[in-house]
Amino acid sequence: MSLQQVYGVTVVVVVFGVVPVGPAYAQRRDGGLLPQEQEGQVIAVGCLLRGSAVRGGKQDKDKYVLARPRSGPVASVPEATCSADPGADALDLDNTSKAGVNDALLGRWLEISGKLEKETSKNPDNLRELAVAAFTLVPVVAPAREAAPAPAAAEPAPAAAAPPAAEPAPASEAPPAAAPAAATAPASETTTSGEETSSTGSSWLLIGGLGVVIIAVIFFLTTRQQTDS
Repeated sequence: MSLQQVYGVTVVVVVFGVVPVGPAYAQRRDGGLLPQEQEGQVIAVGCLLRGSAVRGGKQDKDKYVLARPRSGPVASVPEATCSADPGADALDLDNTSKAGVNDALLGRWLEISGKLEKETSKNPDNLRELAVAAFTLVPVVAPAREAAPAPAAAEPAPAAAAPPAAEPAPASEAPPAAAPAAATAPASETTTSGEETSSTGSSWLLIGGLGVVIIAVIFFLTTRQQTDS
């Protein structure tokens, strides 16, 4: 086989080997309640809105949709009111006036039981219809708030530092001991005794001298008297 023939075969394989791919369809917007080719009784929970609030909903004023549908029943929801963006999942609601659905319930969470119609269209904006048999408001239970952490125990204040111990005052030099009184007392007594002794001796000498003089005078007078006789 020549190179030209090989090239021609390759081109044919490439050209005819291309498989055309059809357009991919978006996922159904029914909340996965039932396969789209199947109909049946369901319990659906969702947000009640006007049909005009979502893409594909009926524009009539008295038409409603159940947006953000999911399989029920549910015990509660965390919020009292609800909303949805235009591209949200939704179900067209039928038989609403007979079931008692009205504008007072808009923006509320409902639990609806009824028949879900099948939908064979591949267009996700062809919303499936839910014929309302009965409904109830879903209880609202706010999520419990996390308990605030307990405040950390205050650290005890550091103990005040003890004041530095006072340095002992330097011992003052004791004054020189006074001479014992007993030691001076004898000296005074001795001096006094000496003075008294001296005075006493002088007195005795004076008395003795006077005595001699008196005796001499008496003797003179006696002798003269005898002479005169």
